[in-house]
Amino acid sequence: MPYAGQCCTFGAYEQDNNTSNGKEDVEWIVLAKENEKALVISKYALDCQQYNSTYTDVTWENCSLRKWMNGTFLNNAFSAEEQAQIQNTNVSADKNPEYSTNPGNATTDKVFLLSITEAEKYFTTDESRKCAPTAFAKAQGAYTSDSYKTASGEATCWWWLRSPGADQDNAADVYNDGSVNYNGNNVNNDNDCVRPAMWISLE
Repeated sequence: MPYAGQCCTFGAYEQDNNTSNGKEDVEWIVLAKENEKALVISKYALDCQQYNSTYTDVTWENCSLRKWMNGTFLNNAFSAEEQAQIQNTNVSADKNPEYSTNPGNATTDKVFLLSITEAEKYFTTDESRKCAPTAFAKAQGAYTSDSYKTASGEATCWWWLRSPGADQDNAADVYNDGSVNYNGNNVNNDNDCVRPAMWISLE
């Protein structure tokens, strides 16, 4: 089984934006391992979704993106057997390190977004935080910038974090250059991308 920093494949999701050839295997980066479990995050931004479908004060606990990730995405990307391997995780309500915005309550999820704290813990440089969207995510409206490229030369996107921004109507995200945007983006912004994270059983 891969070590932290390595990649593995698990599940399948539309990525090349050509539905006629079926879904593509999803690549994951292993962020951590403990007790026969691995914390993984998608190598590419798999979709483009709003953090919340309306512009309002919201937290990870009650945002529409959490429902989508643990419903539509989970059922679309993983078989019943694979879903059984994905652990129910106690997802902490991490505060924004720069603002006193209320982050809401902890949740239990199979699939989640990283918090600011986790994004800075598991990706120690801006360079390592840079992420390219799939062709499918671009077709869904992902904003990309040719000013910034991944190590393999692909244009990068913004991707959501679960932590609140300066206010509850903003959610933190990661910029094209890989830096963390503490101030956040409007929760209903429709060109930020999704990098799902989860704990998988290795047993």
